[in-house]
Order: sequence, then structure tokens, then C-alpha cells
Amino acid sequence: MFKAFSKTFIGSHHHLLNFKPFPKTSFHHHTALLAMSTAAAVKRVGTHNGSFHCDEALGCFMIRLTKKFSDAQIVRTRDPQVLEGLDAVLDVGGVYDPTRDRYDHHQKGFEEVFGHGFSTKLSSAGLVYKHFGKEIIAKELQVDEEHPDVHRLFLVIYKSFMEKNSAKAYSFPNYQFIEFRDISGAILSKI
Repeated sequence: MFKAFSKTFIGSHHHLLNFKPFPKTSFHHHTALLAMSTAAAVKRVGTHNGSFHCDEALGCFMIRLTKKFSDAQIVRTRDPQVLEGLDAVLDVGGVYDPTRDRYDHHQKGFEEVFGHGFSTKLSSAGLVYKHFGKEIIAKELQVDEEHPDVHRLFLVIYKSFMEKNSAKAYSFPNYQFIEFRDISGAILSKI
């Protein structure tokens, strides 16, 4: 009976016996590739571990407002090997190179300023603002980056808030720091 059944079944369903959903060991291979492609799609932004300061907290917040890093994960480490593999690095690593999305201000000889008549050295958040501020403002206003209000707000926000954040990162003495409750009023009064 089994012989008759197997001849009938195999004879009419031989294609089922040849079906193999995955070649040998490829299930794990496909799973690993899927995990890698998913991980590759998620950008990772690094900053130092330890105490979180306004500078890097603001920098991480702002960089995640950009199109490039909108879904980025924040990785907190000082390990140079880990930092090297990240998509962007803020406030750690000793490198300022916007072409590689490296925004640290702690290295010896760092003198980067905002420009536009401002001379305060930039913090990491200031560097992020310098390179992504117009994009962030345009996105929030839902206008093109070239819109005149974007440039005007870019300068006003820097003067009213970002410059003070950079000065605070360098602990400049006698610098009048703006209180957070005054930020919206200071910005709105300039518009």
C-alpha cells in the first residue's frame, strides 16, 4: 500500500519533493544579510559617554532634525575604533571634518567660528548648526533653504542662542548667558 501511495504521490507531486526553500545553511546567511542591511540603513551618531552637557545634547538633537540623520541612533562612547565606524561624531574624537560628519571642538589649535561677523569659537552644537542650521530652519518653516527668511533666522538664532551655547562650552568669563525661558522671546523679538 505504501508503495502504491508513494508511486502515485511522487509521480504526481515530484515537484514538491524538489522544492527547497533555502539551500543548505542559507537561512542563517539570509537572516544575517537582512540584519546587516537593516543596520546599514540606520545611521549612527556618536558622542562621548559620561556626563551629558548642553553642547552635545543640543548637537545630537539638531543633527537628528536633518534629512541625513533623522532616524539616527545615538551611540555614547570614547572608543576610537567604535567612533571610526559611526556615520557622524559630535564632541569627541578630536576631529573637525564636515566632509566626514566629524564635529569636535576639543582638539589643539581649533579656531573655527561661525562667520558673518561673529568671532566666538564654535562648540560641537555650533558646528552642527553652522553646517545644518539652514536645512533645519527651512524644514521647520516648510520653505526652500534659499528663502530669505531662512538666512535671516539662521543669523538671529545664532546670535540669540547658539553663540551663547558655544561660549558656555568654552566657559568664557563675563559672558552674559541667556536663560532658556528667554530664548523664544529673544528670537521672536528679532523677527
